[in-house]
This record gives sequence, structure tokens and C-alpha cells, in this order.
Amino acid sequence: MSSKIQPRVFVYGTLKPGGYYWHRFCEGRVSNAVKAKVKGNLYALPVGYPAMAAGDGWAHGYLLTLHDEAVLRGFDTLEDYEPGRCPSENEYERVEVSVYLEDGTSAGTAWTYMMELERINGYQGVIIANGDWDVDDPDTLPSLC
Repeated sequence: MSSKIQPRVFVYGTLKPGGYYWHRFCEGRVSNAVKAKVKGNLYALPVGYPAMAAGDGWAHGYLLTLHDEAVLRGFDTLEDYEPGRCPSENEYERVEVSVYLEDGTSAGTAWTYMMELERINGYQGVIIANGDWDVDDPDTLPSLC
């Protein structure tokens, strides 16, 4: 009997439960979603979605257990990530990170999508001090004035 691979992905933006892309990419394709955090700095981008870069802060989001690899490939397309393509041609890089539950308990590792700080700066990204991006919270969106 073959076992079905269920990839795990940490999401912090539009793929979170209730996020803009949740219904299209996640609903019915995720077997578990739990609040979690990873080490990194979260940035609000004026284009309307967040990015995470390496850093000493905590980025808050959800650890998703996906039904299968096909769901992960859909995420890759959304995040403009193509394995094997030159990193400078990808908008995000899919990397494996250590994930922690909100209480600090280790949840193992999972994939997440990170952006190079140079690209974030090119977008004029603004760091989100509390590490929690919410499209409905004006404090996590940069001022466009």
C-alpha cells in the first residue's frame, strides 16, 4: 500500500483561512490549518499582499497540511515559484523552515515562501512590527500617501 504525501506549508498572507485566495487554492484541499509562527520579518507590500524575508522577528500565520503535491504545485504557481528556475526569476522562493505553534512548541518543518529583501525594497515594502499581516487591518498596510 502506498502512502499519500501530505505536504505542509506555512502561510502568512492571502492563503490564510479567510484570506483572498483561501477559497480558490485551499478550501477542500487542506486537511488541517493551525495557527503557527516562524522566524522571519514580515513586510506589507503596496501591491496588496505580504512578503517574508529572513530576520530575527516572528511571522505569524497558519501551518497548513495539504491533501497532496498537486495543491503545493498550485501554491507554487500563485507565488510565481518554479523549482529549478534561477532564483532571480522567481518572485518568491519556496524554502523549508522550522515552524512553531503559537505557544512556542515545535511543530517540525514545513515549506514557506520567502522573498529576497532586495525585491521587497524594490516594492517599497514596509515591515509589519507585530509580524501579523491582515488585509482588513490598516496598521499592517503601508501608507500610499
